[in-house]
Amino acid sequence: MGVISLDAIKPGMILAGDVKDRNGRALLSAGAEITEKHLRIFKMWGILEAHIQGGEQEDAYSKTASEIDPDLLREAESRTAELFCHNDLAHPFIRELFHLITLETLRTPEEKRRGTSSP
Repeated sequence: MGVISLDAIKPGMILAGDVKDRNGRALLSAGAEITEKHLRIFKMWGILEAHIQGGEQEDAYSKTASEIDPDLLREAESRTAELFCHNDLAHPFIRELFHLITLETLRTPEEKRRGTSSP
C-alpha cells in the first residue's frame, strides 16, 4: 500500500484505505475502484493524496515522467535542482516537492488555467 498524490492517481486504481475529508467524514471506502468522478470530488473536498493498492509515489512519478519528452524532463529537473540546491533531496517531503515542482514547470499556461495536467 502506498500513499499517492492526487495528481498521480488514475481511474481504475483501487483504494487501499478510506478517503476522508478534513473532518473525518468518509468520502470513499477502501476497496473502491477510482473513477474520474471520484477524482473530481476529491479535488472539490481538498483531498491531496490517497492510499492506493500496490502504489508507491516514486512509481507514480516515474510513470508520469515516462510520458514526457526526456529532454524536456531533464531540462525541467535541472531548473528545479537550482531552486533546491540548499535542500536535502533524500528527505521524502523535499523529494516529493521537487517532483511536483518539476512536473508543474512542464504544464502549459492553458493547462494551469484549466487545472489539468500535461500528457
